[in-house]
Amino acid sequence: MRILMVSFFVFFYLACEKDKPDPLIDFEINKNNWESLNINSYTYNFQVSCYCPDEITSPKEVEVIDGEIVIVNNTNYNAELHWGVLSIEQLFYVIEEAQKNKAAVIKAEYHEEKGYPVTVYIDQEEMIADEEMGYFVSDLNY
Repeated sequence: MRILMVSFFVFFYLACEKDKPDPLIDFEINKNNWESLNINSYTYNFQVSCYCPDEITSPKEVEVIDGEIVIVNNTNYNAELHWGVLSIEQLFYVIEEAQKNKAAVIKAEYHEEKGYPVTVYIDQEEMIADEEMGYFVSDLNY
């Protein structure tokens, strides 16, 4: 009876694993979808989740023109002042680099129609505390 129960749980686990989309394929499909829209100028709300000061983790209104971040919270973009703010293209790059570097955990959800990342969570190394990063994108307009 015990062998039967263990076999059932192993079978159930493997069956569930097959239903999960391959993160790499999901990434490629959504990146291609986003790129096919050829959107180079847009606005969105962006937030970083990390063990960082409040000025980094507070929500920000971002404007991108011709692929470059130009305005954050109604002020000119400054890489030092606006640390962690990423364009959609840069966010795809962060996900891709995490995959290449075999990060311990990479979770991403993408906009259903446009393909851009709406939530991203990356834990580079499970054994290192407080280096995880989360990113949230909302209200994208172009």
